[in-house]
Formats: sequence, structure tokens, C-alpha cells
Amino acid sequence: MTPTIFAYCFLLQSITPEVIEHSQAAEAAARQGKFSVAIEEYRKVTALQPNSALAHARLGDAYFQNGEYAEAIPELETALRFNPAAVQVHQTLGVLLLMQGDAEAALPHLEKGHSPELLGLAYLETGRLGSAIAELEAALVKQPNDPSLLYYFGRATDVASKRSAEQLAKLTPTLAGKSSAAADIGNGNAKWPPQDLLSLQSSLAKQPNDPGLLSAFSRATEQVSKQAFDRILQSSANSARAHQVLAERYVDSGHLPEAEREYAASLALTPNAPFVHLALGNVFASEGKWSAAVAEFRQETQLRPLSADAFYSLGSALLEQREPRSALVQLVEADRLRPDTPQILLALGRAAFAAQDVTRAEAAWTKLLGIDDQSGLAASAHLGLSMLYRQAGKSLEADHEKAAYEKLKKQGAAN
Repeated sequence: MTPTIFAYCFLLQSITPEVIEHSQAAEAAARQGKFSVAIEEYRKVTALQPNSALAHARLGDAYFQNGEYAEAIPELETALRFNPAAVQVHQTLGVLLLMQGDAEAALPHLEKGHSPELLGLAYLETGRLGSAIAELEAALVKQPNDPSLLYYFGRATDVASKRSAEQLAKLTPTLAGKSSAAADIGNGNAKWPPQDLLSLQSSLAKQPNDPGLLSAFSRATEQVSKQAFDRILQSSANSARAHQVLAERYVDSGHLPEAEREYAASLALTPNAPFVHLALGNVFASEGKWSAAVAEFRQETQLRPLSADAFYSLGSALLEQREPRSALVQLVEADRLRPDTPQILLALGRAAFAAQDVTRAEAAWTKLLGIDDQSGLAASAHLGLSMLYRQAGKSLEADHEKAAYEKLKKQGAAN
């Protein structure tokens, strides 16, 4: 008897009439859409068969179907511990983690599946723009007018264009004595004639600091981004994505009241869309409407409870509203979700200091400086520590931190 047959026979022997009864009841309830009943029955199955990958997977799926995402994730993770090769379970878990705001954790699961649209979004959210563009472009071949695919493809190429332009700007000062390279840029990149996007991307991966290639790629991605967004407006003019595109264009042009209106129209069509509450909250924050911003950021944290960005934005807005204790709760969560992030640590220190938790404030700012000691964030951390030590009567430490702040400020680090 082979090991596979032996294992199968053992499994059959371990399935009791009670397990069969609860499994059948759960499946029947799930088929009827009675997921709460299915959950109770599958829980009984997992209690009887705690090492069953299938039982945990079906319980996780029932939680997922019932909208109980936090409960679904550990069940699916347990299923994968017992059966790491279950591709469908990887896919479901990846979708859940992506929906909840943890694209980094979602990626390894989605990479085992065959959904380029989901994988492209996960790559985009984790900053892997090259992979995001490739996957989203592949998905668009099958669904060329899908507004969400077009939106994320447009967003990925837009970010790629801006990053390439920023990289080119860093290199440009070194081109003063290199007339041929400067001419390539000024003359429309004669060295790099028009190519398809993926070919340009492949060339850039091999020569990441070639000025002419950076310029060509930046222009190409800017063009295809605009084309993607324009196609949404043409083919899906009344969609939530179309309103989102218009809102973003209004933000870029500084027309914030119009952006508010378009984001509200988008949310009226898809109230639970990720990122849109966050974007609208940012508009309100830019206008100094902190109560409205807090409401939008709080909604985003509820939709994506694994998103550090959402909790950071909420905590920062509460701090602006002079609610440091409430802000501190949100920023502690942001730090838990994404540890060692200087921007979060700076805000966490400010909230803790305002809430008179000087121990936590000192720890946050000191940790920031251990990660980053040269940027504007570092300068602000030194200034915060200076005030903290001055308040505590530690004059020498306060003077030392103030001097470090002044040094960074003179070097051009923004406060």
C-alpha cells in the first residue's frame, strides 16, 4: 500500500458519523446562504477534527462569505499549515489580507494563484511598480474596459512616471559637462526611440541610471496613465471610478471643493471602496476641516483594519484636533502594523508628548533617530527631544538635541 493510499484510508477511518452529520449540515446551510448556521456547523467539525485542513478552509470561507473577515483569516492560515499546497485557500487568504489593508502579507499568497488583477494591485500597494504594471497590463488584455483595472493601471504608471522623473532630476546636475547625454534628453531621447512600455521597463531595469531612458520611460508612463484614466471617463462616465478620477484631477489642480463633490459621488456609488475615504479625508485635512477628516479616516480604518496608513492618518488628524490621547491610541496601532516607520514614530512621539506620556515620546523619537538621523523627520525628532528634556529640567540634553536640530536645519533638512 502506497503512503498516499494509506493516508487516504486513515482519513476515511477518522471520519465519524458525527463529523459527516455536521459537515453535511454546514454544506447545506452554505448553499442556502445561511452562513451563520454554516459557521456553527463547521466549528463543530473543526472541534472534532482539529487537524483537518479542509474543515478549517471551509470554516474560513464561511466566515469570509458572512463578512467576518477577522475571524476568517486565522482559520485559513490554520488550513495552510496543514496543507500548504492548497492554492484556492492561498487565493482566498490573499484577497482577504489585501482587502483588510495588508498587501505585503497578501503577496506571497496571491503569487501562488492566477489572478493578475489582484496580484497587480498587491504589487502596486507594496511599491513594486514594475511587477504591478506587467500584471495589470496582462489583466487588461482580457478586460480592456474594466474601470477598476484601468484605474489601478493608470495609478501604477502615474507613480512610475513621477518616480522616474524624480530620479532623472537627481541625475540632471551631473549632466552639465556631458553634452551628448543632455542632448538626448533635450531632443526627445533620440537614443531611445519609442518602444512598448514593458520593453522600456525591461531596458530601464538593466540601466536604471540612464538619463535618456529615464526620460523616455517617464514620458511613456505619463502618456499611458492619462490614456487609462481618459478611457474610464469615456467608457464608464457614471461609474465610481470615473468620479474618483475627476476628484484626483481636481486635487492636482487645487480645486478642493470640486474634489470633495466628486469623491462624495464616488462613495455614494461604492460606500465601501478602499482608499476613497482616505483620499477624501486628505482633502478635508488640506482644507483644515479636521472633524470631517477624522470621520473619513475612521471609516477607512474600519474598512481596512490592517492598514497602517489609515491609522496614521486618523491619529494625525486627531492630534490636529487637539485630542492627543485619542490620537495616541491610533498611532500606537499604526506603529504596531508597520513598525520602524519614521513618519509614524514622529507622530507617535508628538501625540505621546502632548498626552504627557514622556517615556513613550522619548522612546519613539529616539527610535526614529536610530533609523534615520539625516532627514527633516530626524530634525523634528531632535527638536521634540529638546523640548522634552527642557521640560524635564535636563538642560545639557536639551542643548545637545537643539544643536543637532540646528545642524540638520542648516544642512537643508526641513522641520
